[in-house]
Amino acid sequence: MKQKLVMPGDQLSTSEELLPGDGTFEENGIIRAARIGTYVVDEKHRTAEVKPASSTPVLLKRGDVVIAKVTNAKPTMIIVEVVHVAGKNRSISGETDATVHVKEIAQGFIKDASTEYKAEDYIRAKVIQVKPSVQLETKDRNFGAIKALCSKCRNPLVKKSHGLECENCGNKEHRRIAEDYGNLDIQNL
Repeated sequence: MKQKLVMPGDQLSTSEELLPGDGTFEENGIIRAARIGTYVVDEKHRTAEVKPASSTPVLLKRGDVVIAKVTNAKPTMIIVEVVHVAGKNRSISGETDATVHVKEIAQGFIKDASTEYKAEDYIRAKVIQVKPSVQLETKDRNFGAIKALCSKCRNPLVKKSHGLECENCGNKEHRRIAEDYGNLDIQNL
C-alpha cells in the first residue's frame, strides 16, 4: 500500500490505472482527491482512496449504544439529550434529542416512565430508530441509569443492596439501573 498526504482536487491517478474509491472522484478520466487526507491505493480492489485527515462527525444510527442525559420524565416517555456514542471520539452531528417510550424501558410492564428515570440522570441506551425521530430503548441489563442524583439534595446516589441511596441525606430512591451503575466516569466519555 502506497500512502501520501493529499489536498482536495489533487490528481491521484487515471481511471485507466485505478477505480475511484472513498474520498475521491473522477473528472475527465483523472481520479482526484475529494478531501484532505492520506492517499491509499487498495491493491486488492485496484481503487484509489483518501482516508480523512480528521475523523468525521458521528451520525446516530440504529444499533448504536449511547449515553444520554434525561431532560424530562413524563408518564408515557422519557425525553433525553444524547451526549455520546460508545466507541466514538467525536461529537454528534445532527439530531441529539431522543425519547425512550414507556414500553421500551424494561422487559416487563412499566405503568409510569417517570418512576424509572428522573431529570439529570445519565442513562446508557440503544438506538432503535433514527428517523423521523430518534428513539431509544433500555431493556437489556447493561442499559439503564449509570448516574443519578438525589431528588432532595442533588448529591450522587450510590448503589446499595436495597437500591439507590444518597450518602449525604439518607434519601432512598428507585431507578432502572444498568448493571454497572456508578462504575463509569461521566467526565471522561
